[in-house]
Amino acid sequence: MASSLALPAVPRTEHGRHAELLRRQGRVPAVLYGHNVQPQALSVDARTLHRIWRSAGHSHLVDLTLDGGRPRKVLIRELQVNPRTADLVHVDLFAVNLLEKLTVDVPLVPAGESPAVAVEKSGILQQILTTLKVECLPGDIPAQLSVDISGLLAVDDGVHVSEVPLPQGVTLASGVSPDELVLKIAPVRVAAEETEAAEEGAAEEGAAAEAGSEASAQEE
Repeated sequence: MASSLALPAVPRTEHGRHAELLRRQGRVPAVLYGHNVQPQALSVDARTLHRIWRSAGHSHLVDLTLDGGRPRKVLIRELQVNPRTADLVHVDLFAVNLLEKLTVDVPLVPAGESPAVAVEKSGILQQILTTLKVECLPGDIPAQLSVDISGLLAVDDGVHVSEVPLPQGVTLASGVSPDELVLKIAPVRVAAEETEAAEEGAAEEGAAAEAGSEASAQEE
């Protein structure tokens, strides 16, 4: 039975304007690099990549097959998306060594209910970190890390990195502070103001990303 995270690819020699032609044909330009691999230009089916991305994100191993050959374990290191059309623009695929530890960003997902939010309604859950940088073998990469919020009883209560349980074989990456705040209960009014400011910043970043995607498409 074929893996649900199997990503077929073919070599790509076209660049520049030809890359845009690939996209119109439903394919996405890609680059493979990493362990025992000379950087190689590829292309993959856009629909297949989109489906795999929804399941794998940055933290699940993907079986890359080149011209029907033997599968190679890779991670999706970077995926460029056109913010205006949501079309996939380019993907970087990193070939891993299953016996060598690597550093990855794993999603942080709140679990449970905070009495301050659900019962007292005195505050709102504010997530500061959405991912946590950890180190482990490729086969031990967790799909996500759960953050228990059931102990957050009042405004200003929070959960720090040191309180996030890590699976066996997974450690914090170098440079990550255990004292960093993952999430907290913020006053409703303050949280609303900060959310509005964050949305404004995201809109500006989206405009900048769109300009960058257009520039990337012209250079490929």
